[in-house]
Amino acid sequence: MQIHSLQATQASQALGGTARAQRPPSVESTTALRAPANDQVEFSAEAEALMQFQAVDGTANDFRADKVNSIRQAIADGTYETPEKLDLALDRLLDSFA
Repeated sequence: MQIHSLQATQASQALGGTARAQRPPSVESTTALRAPANDQVEFSAEAEALMQFQAVDGTANDFRADKVNSIRQAIADGTYETPEKLDLALDRLLDSFA
């Protein structure tokens, strides 16, 4: 996914030892100088195909609420992260680099 914006970003500026802070311009003056925002989002062909598949398949909003709730409860209880799960996650992470 690519996100494009026509709004400019500000570059960082070095601070001088004797420079005085300038009063920021008023909202009215900066609004008049800005061009209207024309943000644009483009999805890849793969993302488009996945969205179409999910719409046809009905899996776009399909999730297991019971599973999510049980995991939330385990996290709240402090029992979700076990040494075994952390070891497994670390092993899988290290295997991904091998």
